[in-house]
Order: sequence, then C-alpha cells, then structure tokens
Amino acid sequence: MTTKNNHPKAVTVSFRQCLQGTWADRILLFSLLLVIAFLWLQISQTLNQGTPTAYIYHGNTLLAKYPLPDDQHIIHVAAQGEIGISDIEISKNGIRFDSSPCTTHHCILAGSKRYAGSVIACVPNHIMVVIRGSDKENKESIKFDAISE
Repeated sequence: MTTKNNHPKAVTVSFRQCLQGTWADRILLFSLLLVIAFLWLQISQTLNQGTPTAYIYHGNTLLAKYPLPDDQHIIHVAAQGEIGISDIEISKNGIRFDSSPCTTHHCILAGSKRYAGSVIACVPNHIMVVIRGSDKENKESIKFDAISE
C-alpha cells in the first residue's frame, strides 16, 4: 500500500510582491505616514514651549518640577525611589544624578543633560527626570537621541 504525500508545496514570494496591494492599501499607508509626521511635529512643538524645566518623576507620579537656573545657582533634589534616595542636581548646565542607591550607577555615568526632550533615569530606583521647554537665548531646540548623547 502506497499513499501519496499531500503536503502543500512551499511558495516563494519576492519582496516586491509583498509590497503590491490595492489602492485602499496605498491610501491607508500614505495616511498613516502623514499622521506619524504630524504627531512628530506636535511632540517637538510641545516639548519646545516655555522655559527649560526639569520634571522629576517616581514611576508615573510627578514629584517636583524646577526651572533650570539662569545663574550659577545649583538646586539639589532628594528623590525617594523604590530602593532609596537619589540626589539630583539641577543647574544652568543641565540635570544630572549626583548619587543614587542603585548598584550599576548608569544614571550617574550618563552625565549631564540640558536639552529639551532629554531624559535621564535611574531605572532600579524608578526615578526619571525629563527636560521640557526651550532656551531662547542660545537658540537651542529639541534634540532627540536614541539612548544617550
């Protein structure tokens, strides 16, 4: 007794064939690209409004917000996190972690951040600092970076 193997035959499809679609597909793709571009511009404008301000979060809770000082004044903030207190320094040059109870100290090694849209965080302690606003004197605008400058 012999039986015929009824497995489906493998079909190879080229990349160009994957991109073919109907007019509705093309319109949908174009619309999504326009929405993404519009949202990107909205986010950059939102982050660039007002004076440069450091927002300090523990998880989703806003602990404090401080404008970046114009003079040589330095603000130290003790932020209570999950594993202890992180000391955050806010000055004219930007924000940075002075000390943190985490073991890796990546937050301290990240250095100082001073541009709108910059984020510095101590992940084990659940503390995050975000800078929003723009510096009109220096004509600084938002600078996005993937991980670190």
